[in-house]
Amino acid sequence: NLKRVVSLGYQPLANNLLNKKEEKCELYPLEVNYCSSCHNCQLSVAVDPKKMFSNYLYTSSTSSSFRNHFIEATKSYVKKLKLKAKKSYIIDIGSNDGVALKPFKDLGFTKILGIEPAKNLAKLANKNKIKTFNGFLEKKNIKKIKENADLILASNVFAHSDKLKEMADCMLKLLSKKGTIIIEVQYLLNTLKDLTFDNIYHEHYNYWSLTSLVNFFKQFDSTIFLAEKIDTHGGSIRIYIKKGKKVKIENSVINLLKEEANYGIKNFKTYQDFGEKINKLKENVVKNINKLKEKNKNIVGFGAPAKATTALNFFGISKQIDFIIEDNKLKHNKFVPGVKIPIKGK
Repeated sequence: NLKRVVSLGYQPLANNLLNKKEEKCELYPLEVNYCSSCHNCQLSVAVDPKKMFSNYLYTSSTSSSFRNHFIEATKSYVKKLKLKAKKSYIIDIGSNDGVALKPFKDLGFTKILGIEPAKNLAKLANKNKIKTFNGFLEKKNIKKIKENADLILASNVFAHSDKLKEMADCMLKLLSKKGTIIIEVQYLLNTLKDLTFDNIYHEHYNYWSLTSLVNFFKQFDSTIFLAEKIDTHGGSIRIYIKKGKKVKIENSVINLLKEEANYGIKNFKTYQDFGEKINKLKENVVKNINKLKEKNKNIVGFGAPAKATTALNFFGISKQIDFIIEDNKLKHNKFVPGVKIPIKGK
């Protein structure tokens, strides 16, 4: 019984930048729906992941704040979970260029493995001596991956799979009896409160609250026992999972579930209000940017993340912006799909 939350129109794939201005790109509906039984939000259309992830232009290590985030996270996990450098086995799913495993490697951990579907990124990580398996985490690949992990990380990838049950099942199979899964994912509550609708793009099939995550993991023999709010991607949530149902659930989970209920996470009106505010935001932005363009000859953008593709296409902003400056060299001399704005280096 899915209900429409917001439609952002027909949109290109956010990270699939164009090599030439006149290049054609495929467009797909970008719409978020809400499920009133499990309270998850999800897209109406699932695009083939191979089209989005086989050659990927987003490198996590470009951002210094992101590098620091994983250094601090590693220290916290080592202390909290009593991990041992020579003994503990750590897997990172959707490991990108190895940004979350590098701090472990720097601390002397030798049993580390990245799982990354993008060929170019897996190659980059292996070149940097971070052992990486190139492929998706799915049943057909699980035999190729060593089991009994003490820690499995999935940072900013749990929104990126349309085969979530298979992915979760594989994670639990790879996990040791007393091991921990830690998932970081963009937090729906922040998106609703802060109107960060630009977090919505085709790579993100799901939009998670703790309420919907608890409902999801109920179907497996596992328990979410700890939850933390973190500040990546405009507000994210970090959850800790162990095997079995006899796990002590900490107050952080209970308190956050209460906070979500009070905000109205189980009430469809909360989502309707969000949709209305997004459309109002569009009117204001278009009006203001056109005023700016009339007064100034040039407008230059700063940063071309996937979020920019969503926002610019939804707003219909194209010729108003002359070009965008971007740190990530893989994006230089390309064009934002749909709106065809050129991306340049500094």
